Amino acid sequence: MAERICETCGTRNDAEARFCVNCDSYLGWDVGRSTLDGDALTGTIPKIVQSVPTAVPDPQPAPVASQPAESPAEPPPVAPTSTPPTPPAAEHAPQPEQEPPRRKPARHDPPTVTVATPDVALTPEAPARIELLIENTSTIVDGYEIDAVDPPAWLELTPPDAHLMPGEARTVTLSLAIRPGVLVLAQRRPLTFTVRSLEDPERMATIHVLATVPPRGARLAIEARPMLIRLEDAATGSFSLRLDNRGANFPQTVGLSGEDPESVVRFTFTPQVVEVPAGAIVEASVDFVAPPPAPGAQLNRQLTISATNDEGPVTATVTLVQQTAAEPVDAPLRMQLQPSTLRLLDAQDADFDVNVDNRGGHTPVTVTLTGADPEQRLAFAFAPVRFVAVAGHITRAHGRVRANLPARGTSASHPFTVVASDGTTDVEAAGVLEISSSAAAITTASLSVNPQRQDIGTHGKGTFGVDVDNRRGAEAVQVAFSARSDDGQARATFAPPQLVVPPGTTGHTWMTVTAPHPPHNGTVVRRLEISASDGTQQLVGNAELTQTAPSRRGPLSVWLVILGAVLVVIGTLSPWFAQFEPLLPAVELVRMLVQSSSLDPGLIVEPALRLLLFILAITMAFGLNGKSGGLTRKSAILIVLLSAGFLVFLAIAAFVPQLAFGIVLVWLGAVLGYVGGVLARSRD
Repeated sequence: MAERICETCGTRNDAEARFCVNCDSYLGWDVGRSTLDGDALTGTIPKIVQSVPTAVPDPQPAPVASQPAESPAEPPPVAPTSTPPTPPAAEHAPQPEQEPPRRKPARHDPPTVTVATPDVALTPEAPARIELLIENTSTIVDGYEIDAVDPPAWLELTPPDAHLMPGEARTVTLSLAIRPGVLVLAQRRPLTFTVRSLEDPERMATIHVLATVPPRGARLAIEARPMLIRLEDAATGSFSLRLDNRGANFPQTVGLSGEDPESVVRFTFTPQVVEVPAGAIVEASVDFVAPPPAPGAQLNRQLTISATNDEGPVTATVTLVQQTAAEPVDAPLRMQLQPSTLRLLDAQDADFDVNVDNRGGHTPVTVTLTGADPEQRLAFAFAPVRFVAVAGHITRAHGRVRANLPARGTSASHPFTVVASDGTTDVEAAGVLEISSSAAAITTASLSVNPQRQDIGTHGKGTFGVDVDNRRGAEAVQVAFSARSDDGQARATFAPPQLVVPPGTTGHTWMTVTAPHPPHNGTVVRRLEISASDGTQQLVGNAELTQTAPSRRGPLSVWLVILGAVLVVIGTLSPWFAQFEPLLPAVELVRMLVQSSSLDPGLIVEPALRLLLFILAITMAFGLNGKSGGLTRKSAILIVLLSAGFLVFLAIAAFVPQLAFGIVLVWLGAVLGYVGGVLARSRD
């Protein structure tokens, strides 16, 4: 009898076995779902295109101490009670329950648990229910918590409520379910649970259950990509097959084959036998050879691809459209110049390519190249001159044409023709040579003056910046600078006087203009014409220089103000009245005033008045820093008013003694300062 070999651990199993006796891996629940011709063939997975999440069986838990050591391949036994289990017989048949010895219950006795359903099956639609008979063998009321030991990730446990009176036995239901959205592979797995006391966690019982996830899902789907293949003048092609096993939780092995109605197409599958894992999509490549139709004809073939196992074939179709070209007809040579229009600037030689097209021919042709122009002003050269135009290809040769430069600043157009001759037939291609000679470099340059208008006031010299812009030029510009004014009186110097401006740059020089002063109190505007010449042509720019005649009143006003301030200071410190010392009134004058009337304290004002006049003299001098001389004029007026007011005061109070030269100097200085302030205002 044939045997099934486990692909996971290599253990030999009976032909009718569905799970491995060693590792409990799924071997094929139904014949044909993962087998081919009744045998578990190992296929090749060329490429996993897509795989849905699956729950891989966790490592098997270690066997309990009571399990025989000489049979590791057997699954862990199912314990019907909390006592150490006895290894089950074949097919995991449970042993009859043993009557435990009777003894007196104690407070710390563990519970007694009996499993009514030691072997359960789980599906996503139907959770498994395990019936447990729990007996409280202690002397207290206790509750029990049921937990799984190392459960698989896909398992959901719903424990029941188990609270028992002393000596009470009750049947509870433990629910096992598969987590939603998880694809669990077909398997049979021993599970271990603990029933633990809530009062004393050390009191517990261990039970074992064998959970089976049966194989489920549809057959794999097959799809060819692309479904329509077009071949033109070809006999070979390829496409890919997508084998979709996302709807099943067990692997499926299929053999690939192909056929066509005429049985003339030969297929090559890579691989031939494919194992598609559970929840995955794999791809296989298909190469085929199909005889082409007659020349100029089209043929449609329907290709059928089958993926077969013991349940039968799953097919996909591919439409093959083959077309062949008609018998070739020799076409004449064609020739093309690239480029056909040649443009030269300040150059005499132009290069181009000669493309001889013999793609329409089926035999090579030997051709010779020549060039001609109606004006006979051009010279031609080709490399190579003679060559073979290969059939079905474009053969390229290199050509060069030469012409003389036209006059500067002009251009000329020369049409020409290139001829390819095979001795009997000539093929022509036309071209045009446009040759230009650039104008003088100075014609593309420009001159600018910065600033264009400058007011130098009373100065006799001004400075301008002169720029020569050659950014648009193709050649260097060498120029010499000169300038003249409209009245011929201004003189200009340049630093540097000559410039060489490379193409694409801007040159700079400084122009210094010296001009005589205009007439008294006058203003003159001189217009300057600046030129930069290369000897034959020149660039011209314009500028304006404004000058103002210097004012002679400025120095005179300064001297008058300073002289007036000095006179006021001298007059302030000098005697104002005859026979009286300055700063202190004489005793006789005081006595006379006392006899004539009561003592007038006005005389005591004289020292303060002298000090105030001294300060006003200094202020009058500082007024020169102003723009209009207003402070100077105001200070001079105050000096006169204060000194004159003091004399009026003395005349009203008693009498005015004879004046001395000091008061006269004060008035004279004030007058000179006022005149200087007026001249300063006139200057602005």
